[in-house]
Amino acid sequence: MDSPWLLAAPWWVCRRSLLCNCLVPRLPSPLSHPLHTRRENMAGEYVFLAAVSLLSACQQGYFAKLVGNCRMKHKIMPPAVTGAPEFERTFRAQQNCIEFYPVFLVVLWTAGCFFNQELASLLGVFYMFARYKYFFGYAESSKGRLLGFYMSLIALFCLVLLATAGVANGFLDKYFDIDMLKKIHRMF
Repeated sequence: MDSPWLLAAPWWVCRRSLLCNCLVPRLPSPLSHPLHTRRENMAGEYVFLAAVSLLSACQQGYFAKLVGNCRMKHKIMPPAVTGAPEFERTFRAQQNCIEFYPVFLVVLWTAGCFFNQELASLLGVFYMFARYKYFFGYAESSKGRLLGFYMSLIALFCLVLLATAGVANGFLDKYFDIDMLKKIHRMF
């Protein structure tokens, strides 16, 4: 209770009972906390990454819905994963997208936080487009998945490169006082 932040809070009568007239501090609103401004700034820094993450989660949900629709169309009840070839390809396409999804999120956020948010977000949107091509290409035929697959590998490879460069730069800057990104930026 020695904190000036708590002492400055308005006092209210305790509402536990009518007989209790003790004064207790009202819990302050999170918006009145001194770190609120910092949280606002941090949230603004990652808005593109958050938007791409949210859109990609919606895309994963859409792919799952399409698998459910295909199940109903071919009357394949869960937990069965075999049946009509169209269903099997659609199911496999969705499963492959789910398998790559954690890798995508990790490299998206790492590249965005340590290298450049805008570039990482742009590559994230490209990855989502590639996964869209992959899903619908695979649903039509097994060979139809290849273009989308290669496009998504390119996007992931670029994100891994950016994330690695950003983390390496952060390590060098923190422990050796060498900021490679600033040095490269000065050259151009």
